[in-house]
Amino acid sequence: METAIWRRSYISLISSERAVHNWRGKSVQKKQAESKSQIKLHTQSAPFGLCPKGLMLTQAPSSIVRSRNSRNHTMNSGGSCLSASTVAIPAINDSSAAMSACSTISAQPASSMDTQMHSPKKQERVNKRVIWGIEVAEELHWKGWELGKETTRNLVLKNRSLKLQKMKYRPPKTKFFFTVIPQPIFLSPGITLTLPIVFRPLEAKEYMDQLWFEKAEGMFCVGLRATLPCHRLICRPPSLQLPTCAVGDTTEALFCLDNVGDLPTFFTWEFSSPFQMLPATGLLEPGQASQIKVTFQPLTAVIYEVQATCWYGAGSRQRSSIQLQAVAKCAQLLVSIKHKGPEDQDAEGFQKLLYFGSVAVGCTLERQIRLHNPSAVNAPFRIEISSDELAEDQAFSCPTAHGIVLPGEKKCVSVFFHPKTLDTRTVDYCSIMPSGCASKTLLKVVGFCRGPAVSLQHYCVNFSWVNLGERSEQPLWIENQSDCTAHFQFAIDCLESVFSIRPAFGTLVGKARMTLHCAFQPTHPIICFRRVACLIHHQDPLFLDLMGTCHSDSTKPAILKPQHLTWYRTHLARGLTLYPPDILDAMLKEKKLAQDQNGALMIPIQDLEDMPAPQYPYIPPMTEFFFDGTSDITIFPPPVSIEPVEVDFGACPGPEAPNPVPLCLMNHTKGKIMVVWTRRSDCPFWVTPESCDVPPLKSMAMRLHFQPPHPNCLYAVELEAFAIYKVCARNEREECGVSARSLSGWVGWQEVTEGSFRLHPLRARLSLGWTVTPMGLSPPKLLA
Repeated sequence: METAIWRRSYISLISSERAVHNWRGKSVQKKQAESKSQIKLHTQSAPFGLCPKGLMLTQAPSSIVRSRNSRNHTMNSGGSCLSASTVAIPAINDSSAAMSACSTISAQPASSMDTQMHSPKKQERVNKRVIWGIEVAEELHWKGWELGKETTRNLVLKNRSLKLQKMKYRPPKTKFFFTVIPQPIFLSPGITLTLPIVFRPLEAKEYMDQLWFEKAEGMFCVGLRATLPCHRLICRPPSLQLPTCAVGDTTEALFCLDNVGDLPTFFTWEFSSPFQMLPATGLLEPGQASQIKVTFQPLTAVIYEVQATCWYGAGSRQRSSIQLQAVAKCAQLLVSIKHKGPEDQDAEGFQKLLYFGSVAVGCTLERQIRLHNPSAVNAPFRIEISSDELAEDQAFSCPTAHGIVLPGEKKCVSVFFHPKTLDTRTVDYCSIMPSGCASKTLLKVVGFCRGPAVSLQHYCVNFSWVNLGERSEQPLWIENQSDCTAHFQFAIDCLESVFSIRPAFGTLVGKARMTLHCAFQPTHPIICFRRVACLIHHQDPLFLDLMGTCHSDSTKPAILKPQHLTWYRTHLARGLTLYPPDILDAMLKEKKLAQDQNGALMIPIQDLEDMPAPQYPYIPPMTEFFFDGTSDITIFPPPVSIEPVEVDFGACPGPEAPNPVPLCLMNHTKGKIMVVWTRRSDCPFWVTPESCDVPPLKSMAMRLHFQPPHPNCLYAVELEAFAIYKVCARNEREECGVSARSLSGWVGWQEVTEGSFRLHPLRARLSLGWTVTPMGLSPPKLLA
C-alpha cells in the first residue's frame, strides 16, 4: 500500500509537467495538473522498510508555472533549473534495489538541448547572506531586458548548517515575476537548490516584487527588481578622512567613482574651498571606475567637514555625494645657525645675525642654517633674499627657495656669499617664512669683500745711462699678498717702445710672487721716461715709472734721476712746466722764483700772500688712468698734442703702399721742443720726419706711412715719440752761467712725457689698424 502511494505521488509530479506543457488546453486539465502537482509529504515508512530516518532532497525535471492572472506562458528551463519539488527518498539500508531506486532519482542537471531558454545579458554580481543557516541572495536584479521577452534568473539556496532545513515559499504577488508552483523544500546539509525566477515585462518601467520564504524560525524574503537602463554613479567609500595638514600646505587622498549604471555618464563635481577634486569633470563608461584625487589646502587652522556633490545624468539632475573631513593645524619652525661663530647672533627674541667675515672677490663662502619643526604636521617654508638689486648682482643667495620640514625633523639650508664689489661691507636680510599663520624669521647676513693685494717691488725703475745700440735689463718682482687670485696686464706695447716688460700679463695665485724683466733699448741719444699702468682685475691699477738716458759718442744728455721726476711733478702742480728751462733759470737769477726746502722752484712767499706753495696732489689711480690727456677731460693741460690720435688706413688694395696720412703735432708750451719718433726697422708704420723742432705755441705737419709686408693680414701698432725742450748744448751751458744745482732742476724739465700707456702727452701715440687684401674690400678694424 505504501509503495503504491509513493509511486502515485511521483506519477502525479510527471503528469503535472505534461499538463503545464499543454496549459493552453482546457482549464480543467490545468486545474487537474495544479491539484496533482501537490505532493503529500509525510514521515512514514517507505516500501520495503526503507528511509526509516527521514526525508532527503531529490531534484527532477521541473515545471514552471505563472501566477493565476497571467494569460501567456513560455517554457524556460535548462540544465541549471532543477525541480523544487521534494519527495521522500528511502534511506540506504541492506537492499540493493533501494540503492538502485535512489540513484535513478538523484539530482542530475537536465540537458541544455531538452528545452529552449532565453539567456539574459550578463548580470551584476549578487550579494549573498546567510539566514538561519540558509545562504541566499539579498536581491535578484534584472537589467537590459526587452518588452515582451521573458528573462530568467536563478535563485540559489544552500544549506550552510549541519541539520536538515525545511521551508516553504510564496510566489511573487505581481504577474510580471513567476516561478515553479510553491512546494515544501527540504535541504540536507551542504545541498544547493536552484529556483528559477522568470521576468516578463509588458511596460517600459521599473518592477519590484518579493519572494517570501517561511521556516520554523521565521520568515525572510528575497527582493526581485527590474530596472530600466539608467545613469548611476556611486562613491566608494561614502566618506573620506584626509590626513592632517598644516596651514598653507597641501595634502591629498584618493577615492573611486564607479559607474554602476547602464549608460555612459558625464559627471561634474561641485565642491567648496579649501578642497579640490581632480578630475573635476569626466566621462565614465558602464562598469568603469575612476580614481578621484581630493586635495586639501587650508588657509586657517580649523576642522573641516564638507560634502562634495557629483552631478550626473540627463541635465545633470542626479547626484552622488561624498563626505570630506580634514583637520588643519598651524606649523611651527625654529631657525638656528649651524656651527655658530663668535660674530653670529642666535639668541631667541633678538635679531639673528649670520656673519660671513672677509671673502675674496670671485670666491664663494657657504654657511648653513638649521630649520627645526617641533609640530605634528609638515612645515612648508619659503626663503627670500630681500635685496633691491637684480638677482645676478646680489652678493648673497640661497638655492633653497622653498621646501618642507617633516614633523619632528631638522633640515639644513645653505646660504652663499659671493661678493663682487671690492672693499665693501655687504649687508642683506634673509626671510624664512613658514606657511600659514606662523610668523617669519628675519636673518641678517653680513660679509666683507676683499680683493687681490698686488704690489710691485719698486714703483720706479731707473736704467741710468745706456750707450746707443745697447740693451739694459733689470729684474722686478710682482707679488700678490692676498689669498685671492689676481690677473694683471701692463699697458705697454713691447715691440714699438724703447721700454719693455716681460711677461706683460699673467696670473698670480694667492700669496704668490713673480719676477718681471724690465728692459731699456733706446734708439736715439735722448732722455726717456714712460709711466706704465699695470691693470689688475678687481684692484685699482698700479703705475710703474721707467726712466733712462741714452748716450752716443757725440751726444751725452744729462742723466735722468728719480729726484728729477719728483721736481717735475711739483712744478706741474705749480704751473711751471709750460716754461722752458732757460726762462726758469733766468727767473731764478732775477729772484722772481725761489726754491723750497726740497729744491723745487716756486713763486716767492711774499707774492703768494702767505699761502703755502702748491704740492702735487694725490690722484686716484682710476682717475689718472682715464684722464691721461688723450681725451677732452684732463687733470693737467698737456704740453704737446697730436691729431688724429687714431688712424685707420682701411682696406689697402695693394701691391702699392697707400697714401700717407697727414698728422698735426702742436706745441702748447712757451719754449722750442724737439720731437723724436721711435721706430723699429721692420715696423710697417713710420712717421716722417723722424725728428723735428717745433717752435713755441706752433704746430708741425707730419706724415704717417704704411707699407704692409704681407697681404691678407691685420696690422696694428702703437707708435711712440719723445719730446724735450731744445736748449744750448752741455758745453755751452757753463758759459751761459747755469749752475749745477740749476742744471738738476732743468734736466727734470726735459722729460715731459708724463703718463702711462695712454698718458705721455708729449709722446705721440697712434693706434693704427687695417687689413690688406687682394680685393681691398675688408672692413677696417682697430686694436686698442
